Amino acid sequence: MLPESDKPDQEEQIKTDETNSWFWRPHTITALSIFLISLAYFALFETVPDDQVLNTKRGLFFAAVSFLYIAMTHTKNGPFARPHPIIWRLVLAMSFLYELFLIFLLFQTADDARKLLSYVWPELGVPLEEIDYSSNCKIYDPDNKEDPFHNFWDKMDWFVIFHLGGWWAKALVFRDYWMCFVLSVTFEILEYSLEHQLPNFGECWWDHWVLDAIICNGLGIWVGIKTLEFLESKKYEWRDLWSIPGSRGKFVRVLSQFTPQSWTKFDWGYTEDVKRWFAVIGICAIIMILELNSFYLKAILWIPPPHLFNLGRCTLILFMGAVSLRETYEYMSNPFCKRIGQQSWIVVSIVVTECMIVYKFGYEIISKPFPPHVLLFWAAFIIIILSWSFWNFTYKLPRRRRTSSGREVSESTDDAKKLE
Repeated sequence: MLPESDKPDQEEQIKTDETNSWFWRPHTITALSIFLISLAYFALFETVPDDQVLNTKRGLFFAAVSFLYIAMTHTKNGPFARPHPIIWRLVLAMSFLYELFLIFLLFQTADDARKLLSYVWPELGVPLEEIDYSSNCKIYDPDNKEDPFHNFWDKMDWFVIFHLGGWWAKALVFRDYWMCFVLSVTFEILEYSLEHQLPNFGECWWDHWVLDAIICNGLGIWVGIKTLEFLESKKYEWRDLWSIPGSRGKFVRVLSQFTPQSWTKFDWGYTEDVKRWFAVIGICAIIMILELNSFYLKAILWIPPPHLFNLGRCTLILFMGAVSLRETYEYMSNPFCKRIGQQSWIVVSIVVTECMIVYKFGYEIISKPFPPHVLLFWAAFIIIILSWSFWNFTYKLPRRRRTSSGREVSESTDDAKKLE
């Protein structure tokens, strides 16, 4: 028997051990029973009309729901535990289902793909009106006596709220100010570069740099960084719900279930070594392609911006991105992690499959030649990046040292002399 002084503190056990409760234990037999009973009820006992179209839709719907249910029950947990690991397993299952849907679309023609979407959503299947937002860039229009600021107010729609909230969420996902800043500016430049392919990328200068880059992106990133500072300074101690006295304490504990269980500060180490540098560039490139795919897919498949499909895709990508970036950071920073995470794997697969759909269905759009000044700009940009990379990782004569996390980083000659 352990001496009294060596026994674990009971209060400390209560604060740290919450995984033995009913809420956290697996219930595979219960899940199987619920699945089979539900399947039997809807398939055998629910009265449905003799309608081939309706029955086909019901069959596809219940097949998709069954796939999600089975996958979220049996896939392994990811890096996040709140509010419950099953939520993040559901996100993984939905990403599987979305990838299967994309693969099915990939083997159709463009017209058949649009008809398929209109089969699910009858309001689709209609060509979109091309809108050029840069036709009138006057902030103050004296010709309009009733509302001279109509150009500005026309841009202030519900997309502004989603834009700002989206960059707040991205700041929480990337956990790095400079990555968010670079992605924000880069996407505005990409819109300039691709407006010859997608006319709705054409915006007024103040829409690009004031409304988007500074107000929506900048304010969202700033609020996100402040949220990160709070999460990083917070003390994470958890108690089991039933060990908390009083209904008010239990209510607060239920609400806190929707906050992180712990928090890891990201240090991407862009310039620590050449592998991390190009890995971060690759991550940023994948993110930019995901963003661009949103606009190309809706233009090619004729999906209006406010449609549920676009909103659902963006929401799914946000949750997938949160998990995959956490997995990627672990893979890059932990020397004992030898494989990328399951969510990261499927995200890369989704990005590539979407690009294949854009190439196959929208070749006439993406094959429009780039203006010479755009080609010149991106050629200069690539040359600058490669030249700086060569200089930083070769001619600064880096020395090797180890950080507290155990990974090797580069150190310039000047810094090395100081250490000597």
